[in-house]
Amino acid sequence: MIRPALYAALLILLATLPAHGADTTLGVITIVEGDLVVLRDTHELVAAEGLRLRSDDIVRSRDTTRLARIELDDGSVLDLGPATELMLQPRAFTAPAERGLSLYLLRGWLKLATAPAKGASSVALAMPQLGVARLAGSAVVRATPEASLVFVETGRAEVFERASGQPAGPHMLKDGDAFVARSALPGALLRRPPADLIDGLPRAFADSLPRRAALWQGRVVEPGASTEPGYPSLAPWINAEALLRPAFVQRFAPLARERRFRSSLVAELRAHPEWTRTLFPEKFKPKPVVTAAARRTAAPITGPAAAPATEPTIAQAPKSETP
Repeated sequence: MIRPALYAALLILLATLPAHGADTTLGVITIVEGDLVVLRDTHELVAAEGLRLRSDDIVRSRDTTRLARIELDDGSVLDLGPATELMLQPRAFTAPAERGLSLYLLRGWLKLATAPAKGASSVALAMPQLGVARLAGSAVVRATPEASLVFVETGRAEVFERASGQPAGPHMLKDGDAFVARSALPGALLRRPPADLIDGLPRAFADSLPRRAALWQGRVVEPGASTEPGYPSLAPWINAEALLRPAFVQRFAPLARERRFRSSLVAELRAHPEWTRTLFPEKFKPKPVVTAAARRTAAPITGPAAAPATEPTIAQAPKSETP
């Protein structure tokens, strides 16, 4: 169940942003310093400079990656640090008449800078605990399992708390402000980022690099080698927050035909109950309805008439975790 406050916050993140087509490309990778892959559909692709990115692409940097840069079509720039996973335009966060571009940072470091002289960015960013919208300037964000950080280097931004029960209204941040959300604690607006969350800030984030998207204007760059990822590689997304998980059932269902992948899904089913119908479809088949005439033909009724068979009720359905 999506709580009203959370749902309202997500709508605010995308309201008033310009329309964006679901089938178009969103931006281009312009810098790759280290290992970088793109999870597209059910494949893991080696990323290359000049590769165009699409809706639902997941960009993943390795622990040793120094910097990866994505230049979006609206002029915004995304710098990814090491050990980072970023999803572009997840359909779970966009309505059919979607507005703007949404991003989801599952973990790691991200620096977002808006296009010069274009005002607030049309990009909305969500993390497990926080959301960012209407950034004008540059901000560094970090997502870890225990905490999320938004630090506005220059300009201003609106930050939303996404934890259950939190109000939907934004916190307004300006130059030098930081907002931190830690597990089980209310978010806090600070005048400087806390040392534990800013520690390890990628040095490349301090570099002033020219924009390079024009180098690949009109060119098509194909990705490198393609592999089929295993369950451990996809588990952080399959087991992500409830709002994201249902879309991954349809996306990764073909991989469940592989024995080890299926076994892992079953073993961790409590973390992703949405997979129950896909893994055990027989549990959801309606029981055959036997008419009174068929019962009389099959055997004589010697006792009180039995109640006619009915479709399974909700209470009879397999028990599963409520997202």
